[in-house]
Amino acid sequence: MKKLSRLPLMAMALLLGACVVTERHNAAVERTWPAAAVRELRLEDANGSVSVSATTDSEVTLRAVVRAYGMAKQAGQENDGYFDTTLDGDGTLRIGARRRKVRVRFPFFSHTNVHIDYEIGVPRSMPLHLKMVNGKVTVRGIAGETEVVTVNGPIDVEAEGTSQVFAKTVNGRVRAVFLTNFSGASLKTVNGPVQAFLPTNASFTCSLSQVNGDFEASSAFPLTIHSHPGSRRVSGEVNGGLHSLRITTVNGSVEVQQIRRAPAAAN
Repeated sequence: MKKLSRLPLMAMALLLGACVVTERHNAAVERTWPAAAVRELRLEDANGSVSVSATTDSEVTLRAVVRAYGMAKQAGQENDGYFDTTLDGDGTLRIGARRRKVRVRFPFFSHTNVHIDYEIGVPRSMPLHLKMVNGKVTVRGIAGETEVVTVNGPIDVEAEGTSQVFAKTVNGRVRAVFLTNFSGASLKTVNGPVQAFLPTNASFTCSLSQVNGDFEASSAFPLTIHSHPGSRRVSGEVNGGLHSLRITTVNGSVEVQQIRRAPAAAN
């Protein structure tokens, strides 16, 4: 019996010993596309930070800083083989991570882990659709429709406000600043605070759902608070209620303020 009881421990030791420590590789990839050929940007399955900002109207620029474990640079392949970029016939520029495989050679196995930080420059009116796995997302100076979805990481958007903004994360802060206008927004998180900063002339109907956390609103925005055990709902119509502002959080504070009070984004 004693010999049998040792078998699980021996098996675990064998597995730990079979893991191969993978080597780290670094790379930097830079790309450009004529802006006239790109209608919208879609980034998917990113593992790393993403920063998108409005730049020149003549081209779309991309700089990717890669930290890869177990995957060396593949000379001659697009983007050194670390990620894919495709410009569809309809003008959609797609940027996405390549699927990684676990390599097994009994009793040894190894896997690759690729972390990529993207810096992207686009014309200010270009629609954005960013779907992340892990990492911070920052958007600056964009006037086009903006959609940001991530699992782990904060979202920080500063937009012109002439198009709708959709921002959703599971673990992280959501901060949205609308610089000149407001055309509707949905801001959601599970664990983290939500901050919305709107211009004084914003016309919106607010619908807020919150479980745990504080709530603060500008005196210029007359909102009604409905508190119940275990939940809080806030509603109200401001300047005619033309557009919808939806905010949802489970664990986190909520602020709805005028743009003049917007603080600098936290790191």
